[in-house]
Amino acid sequence: MTDTPSAGAPDPDRMSQSELDRLAFAVTDRFAPHLRAAQAAVREAEQSLEDARDSLALAEQAAADTPYQSDPLVFMRATVGDDLEGLARKTTPKKVRASYRYLLDRAVELADGELTGYRRDLAASRRDRVQGVEACRQAVQVSVSELAAAKAMHERVLAAEGAARAGLAMLREKMGTESP
Repeated sequence: MTDTPSAGAPDPDRMSQSELDRLAFAVTDRFAPHLRAAQAAVREAEQSLEDARDSLALAEQAAADTPYQSDPLVFMRATVGDDLEGLARKTTPKKVRASYRYLLDRAVELADGELTGYRRDLAASRRDRVQGVEACRQAVQVSVSELAAAKAMHERVLAAEGAARAGLAMLREKMGTESP
């Protein structure tokens, strides 16, 4: 009894071309969603980087276009201090009352200005943390890192597919059929 198959019988150790074609299709079919997802991740990272760079350019332009604005509270503080000194120099009750009413009005305006200035500065600080030049620079750096990571992931997905295809080529070779 010999282990050689008869002339017309198929060799059980060999795969038919249709079986190998099904395996090749399976590699393509099973890797397709992963390849599409990896490509989409790279495109998203590229778009994110482009958006971050655009935001940085806008923030830099806005910072360059912002004119100098003096703080009126500096002058209001000085005025209230002067009014208080003036009240101390008043000698008649009528002048003291009038000077005090004026001082009171200026001090209330100053208090309102201090509160408004604090809120404005706080809002500007919060806005700068999110939209300011430095925040935009950091966003660009993060986007560059994310893009590099996405590209590296894409390369690893391609390498995994390449390993599967190389394994298929070895299977073809070992099963005694030629690669297409």
